[in-house]
Amino acid sequence: MGEHVPPRALVALMALFFSVMTLCALTFWLASLVLPGGVQGVIALIGFGAMTIFGTFHILAAITGILLWHWERHRLRPVMRVSLEAATLYFGLAVLISIFFNYLATTALDGVL
Repeated sequence: MGEHVPPRALVALMALFFSVMTLCALTFWLASLVLPGGVQGVIALIGFGAMTIFGTFHILAAITGILLWHWERHRLRPVMRVSLEAATLYFGLAVLISIFFNYLATTALDGVL
């Protein structure tokens, strides 16, 4: 049995989503450096609802990055492969750190209540 080969259209859509998420993340962090108020200023500017959706999409971006890396790493140029790996690592760590801080907040609130 051969390895699963995804449809090219699916890979293209996943790559588009991953690219848009990566550009949005870069824009977010660059804006937090430039705009007054830093990260909190950017969150206030785009709104809490949009920030929640953006944060949730980090989970999908991490999974998409892993799948793209698995399927496409042999075809990518070294610079593109390293960029894919770095962005996937960023999204994965962002998800893990948010889970950790949610655990800490839940534990602290459980002790208070």
